[in-house]
Amino acid sequence: MSSLEPELDRLYGLPLDEFTAARNELARNLKRDGDEAGSAAVRGLGKPSVPAWVVNQLVRREPEGIRALLRAGEAVVAAQAELLGGKGDAEALRAATSSQRDAVSKLLHSARAILSESGRPSTPATVERIARTLQAAAVEEEGRRLLESGRLTTELEPAGFDAFAGIPVEPRRKRAGARDELAARRRARDERQRRRRELQAEVRELERAAAKAERDAGRAAAAAAEARRAADAARAKADRAATELAELE
Repeated sequence: MSSLEPELDRLYGLPLDEFTAARNELARNLKRDGDEAGSAAVRGLGKPSVPAWVVNQLVRREPEGIRALLRAGEAVVAAQAELLGGKGDAEALRAATSSQRDAVSKLLHSARAILSESGRPSTPATVERIARTLQAAAVEEEGRRLLESGRLTTELEPAGFDAFAGIPVEPRRKRAGARDELAARRRARDERQRRRRELQAEVRELERAAAKAERDAGRAAAAAAEARRAADAARAKADRAATELAELE
């Protein structure tokens, strides 16, 4: 696939509605030229979800903003490691997390403009999924690689302790009279996090189902109508799950 890098970059930079036709045309051209393996690989490429497509466009349109996000993410990871190792302090993590939030916020402004230009609404669920993809890419090595490629097909989700980057760190000294209230807040937060993890897993599974249905629709023209209905149903369920996830934040 290395010889196809320019074509792949062009493919993932296209308007989302043009992706499938352009992908299939590229696959046909490769097959015509005798590159059966390349043709099969290209035909198997997944169409990006709307949030993933927007992030791909941000990589192309806002390179400085993406670099700022990745720098902030590196600072967050370093501060987390220091804190876990007992060498850092909460203030350093707060500062790093604040910088990361600022970088995401600036990119979301451009993301809303991209959605508007493409005729798509900036729903809270869509914007939340874009934001979480940017956050995950900032603090995870694999996420950074995927982000820098500009070829995401699905959203990313923060995993493990990286999710701690979005949680405010409580001051070390607390008033004794507030302990019960803080305990209740922790329990409520833990419950939200548990439900969020469930919804994250559900969204990922539904997104995979939607992507597979879309690939099936491209491969089998005779079954395109049925595959599209399956993709739309999976996408609708994913959107509903993502909306509920956003409401829990």
